Amino acid sequence: MAPLEPYEKVQIDTDFLDEDEDVHGQVSCEKCHGGNPESNDYKTAHKGVVRDPTYPDPSKTCGECHAMNDESGHPEITGKNKTNLHVTLAPFKNKIYLRADSDPCVRDKIDDAMGTNCSACHSSCGQCHVSRPESVGGGFIDGHLFQKTPPVETNCTSCHGSRVGKEFHGENEGISADVHHIKHEMACKACHTGDEMHGSGMSKEPFDRYEVANRAKCEDCHKMAGSDKVKDDKQGKDLVHPDHAIHQGKVSCQVCHSMPYKNCYSCHVGKDKSGAPYFETAPSKMDFKIGLRPETTEDRPEKYVIVRHVPVSPGLFDFYVKDALTNMDKAPTWKFATPHNIQLKTPQNETCLACHGNNKLFLTEKDAESWEVKANKDVFVPLKPAPSVRHNWLEQPELHLKKVDCLTCHNPSLQSPIRDCQQCHAKDSVLLTTAERTPEYSLTNWKFTNKELLEKGNYVVGSNRIPALDIIGILLIILTFAGCAIHGILRFISRRRK
Repeated sequence: MAPLEPYEKVQIDTDFLDEDEDVHGQVSCEKCHGGNPESNDYKTAHKGVVRDPTYPDPSKTCGECHAMNDESGHPEITGKNKTNLHVTLAPFKNKIYLRADSDPCVRDKIDDAMGTNCSACHSSCGQCHVSRPESVGGGFIDGHLFQKTPPVETNCTSCHGSRVGKEFHGENEGISADVHHIKHEMACKACHTGDEMHGSGMSKEPFDRYEVANRAKCEDCHKMAGSDKVKDDKQGKDLVHPDHAIHQGKVSCQVCHSMPYKNCYSCHVGKDKSGAPYFETAPSKMDFKIGLRPETTEDRPEKYVIVRHVPVSPGLFDFYVKDALTNMDKAPTWKFATPHNIQLKTPQNETCLACHGNNKLFLTEKDAESWEVKANKDVFVPLKPAPSVRHNWLEQPELHLKKVDCLTCHNPSLQSPIRDCQQCHAKDSVLLTTAERTPEYSLTNWKFTNKELLEKGNYVVGSNRIPALDIIGILLIILTFAGCAIHGILRFISRRRK
């Protein structure tokens, strides 16, 4: 992001003073920022001035108008600030403390290190609605005019740019932008509402962002088949595709609909000779890994999820305190993720076998460094035998896997997969009457031809008997036996006459 010129950072637009343009301009400067407006001396006039009066507690500024509680007692914008993860950055500390030594002195030094190096991306009311975040140098978005919706390019991606921003906008080489952005022109606010951004208002601060009750969910727009829908639901049709019926509650949406995403590895923080903080990370990698969720919940029952490697390593805080993270095995370094590069069609959902049996998609021990194997033991996926081995009860498993659509036998409308050969290799078979993308007529239809079934890709030997050929064959057999019988009778009669 290009830095602002010094005058752009501080110059106030005259429109800010116009009540019709921005009502905030009718509030005197010292009301929010402090200082002494009666003084003509620069030093005394600016004594006590607060650059961002909305951080960390906006109740005395924003809270005077944006009430702490509404009529029902539910906390509104400023009342939810204590559980606003953009302000507290609590998940970072929570996850680090899981891995940290329990010694209070060590944790004090970790707090110092995180305050110096890891907390730059905190946000506040002002750093969303008035200025750019401090992490990118600050400066007014538009001459101190308040923005009801923070601009994506100057605010959202200031902190969420390297991964989320590049994924969503298609800035990773060879990977298209998220379908919600490129096809539907949606921005962050389409899913991440102001209600979520201002905090949950929960009595207990959520452990991480996935515990936030009002977080964005795929199901908010994409209603799964059988789910309750409110009256006048504007979110579209139910997802009735058979793949959803099979995988619902078992596999997260991103497993099928995400593309490769950025994974970050070891990180080391410190200060240079001048005292300026810095960090060094190992090269990031674009990858795609399916892992297991260590603990499923009623809210998130899926067992198979997308996992992303996070930039934590045993030597993360060595500059400040040696061996601070003595419990690295207490939390996975491959964690549940929700990449923002969704596509309807992806390499892994092209066919069933593009995922099932494709071992390179699944996180295993070989994907982890030796020091992190124990930490991720519950995330690694135990690899299953190849599909041909799992289908070895069939006489020709490779032929079936190549020619028969998986949903023919694994049809969600059936109580269990078909394992009886006669259900396919017989008259009026399941293969021809109930399987998806197959013709809805029986084998007794005289218009049926081999070509029609072959074009559907569901052909297996014996599944496309043609009644006409059967009758012709039977007639030929009958005629053959009849001819032999007649020949024998005639021979017998002619010999008696002699």
